[in-house]
Amino acid sequence: MKALLLFILSSIILAAIATAFPHVLLNPGTLMKGHHALQKECLSCHNPFFGTASPQCINCHKQKDIGIKNVAGVLLPKDTTKVLFHKEITINSCINCHNEHKGAESAKSVKPFMHAALSNSLQKECITCHKNQKPEDNLHISAKASCSTCHNRKHWTPANFDHNKYFMLDNDHLTVCSACHTDPADFKKYTCDNCHEHSPSRIADKHIEEGISNYKNCMKCHRDTSDEKWEGDHEGKNEGHREHDREDDD
Repeated sequence: MKALLLFILSSIILAAIATAFPHVLLNPGTLMKGHHALQKECLSCHNPFFGTASPQCINCHKQKDIGIKNVAGVLLPKDTTKVLFHKEITINSCINCHNEHKGAESAKSVKPFMHAALSNSLQKECITCHKNQKPEDNLHISAKASCSTCHNRKHWTPANFDHNKYFMLDNDHLTVCSACHTDPADFKKYTCDNCHEHSPSRIADKHIEEGISNYKNCMKCHRDTSDEKWEGDHEGKNEGHREHDREDDD
């Protein structure tokens, strides 16, 4: 009985001390410099027995002000990237990226970045934040399309776009992207005429002669360089595959 009473009394004393002086008994480490004034004000950020939550961060760090001015209202050097980024995240995601009690240096309080915290629209605008990380090779210099056209967050390299799914890049088609894709903002658009000097009228005549009226999308039927075989659905043609003898259009 005495042991039980002693245990209960000790628990009450420890709980009282922890409540009165949490920064002494429960503090897991030093706060970063910007939060140093809160070193003894644990309840400013923490709920007893439940830890901290993102809405408590917003009590001081107004989302609309992040990157524009600090909590004291002093204007900060312009950083449009930080402003855009924080405006596009949800109000409950602060602790997904930020931590505390890691030391006085603020950089130590940042967790590995989670792109999932961004809005769906911003996730597709990589260059908005990574404008200084765009590769400088011929392909990327000319490209204006979204990075997400070819890349994803799970495995950034290699690119996940499979060109052969649409057209086989064999030895006869090892050329620069701009030879076929003349609009760097939209790689869905392409032309074959830059290399194959077709005459539009002659191409029209040849396809109409075969009963093919929908011939604008070349790779719908011509997915490789074979001169003997073509496939696809054509208006007026029901065959999926057939051997087709034809003259050279070049």
